[in-house]
Amino acid sequence: FGDDRPVARGPVNIHSVLDHVKRLAQSGFARNIRFVEDYDPSLPELPGDADRLTQAVWNLVRNAIEAGAANVSLRTRVERGVRIGDVVHARALRLEIADDGRGVPEALAEQVFLPLVSGRAEGTGLGLALAQQVAREHRGSLSYRSRPGHTVFTVLLPYESAPHAHDATDGVKDKP
Repeated sequence: FGDDRPVARGPVNIHSVLDHVKRLAQSGFARNIRFVEDYDPSLPELPGDADRLTQAVWNLVRNAIEAGAANVSLRTRVERGVRIGDVVHARALRLEIADDGRGVPEALAEQVFLPLVSGRAEGTGLGLALAQQVAREHRGSLSYRSRPGHTVFTVLLPYESAPHAHDATDGVKDKP
C-alpha cells in the first residue's frame, strides 16, 4: 500500500506545504471553499519528505471538502513534551485541519483509517489510510474528533530526527 521507498528527510516548511495544497484545491474542485489560515510563524522547518507530507495534507483537505465543508481551517502550533506512541518528544508540530462538513459517520468511526473504508459511494477509502501512513513514516500520528458541523484531523510530527533526541535550545541537558 502506498510508496515503499524510504522517506526522504530534508527540511520542510510546513506552511509552504499547506499553501501549495490550498492553491491546488482552489484551482480545482474547491473554488468556493473559504480557507482560514492560523499559522504559527515561529515554526522551525520539519525533517521530512515534502512530497509525502503534501500528499497527506491533500487527502485531508480533499476529505473535508468532500464532506460538504464550506470552510476549512489550517492551523499550526508547536507542542512541547508530546507523547506519540511510546515516545515522548521534546517538540512536535501540531497541524490541525478543521472543517464544517457533515463529519465522520458514526458507523465508520472505529474504521476510518483502514484502507477501503469510505463514507461515500464513489470513495476509495484510501485517503485517510494514506495520510495515517505518511504520519507514521515521519514517526508521527494522525487522529481526529468529529461531530456534524465540526471535524478536526490532527497530525502530530516530532521535530527531532531521531527518537529521544534532545534539542539544546529547549534547555534539555543530559546529567552525568
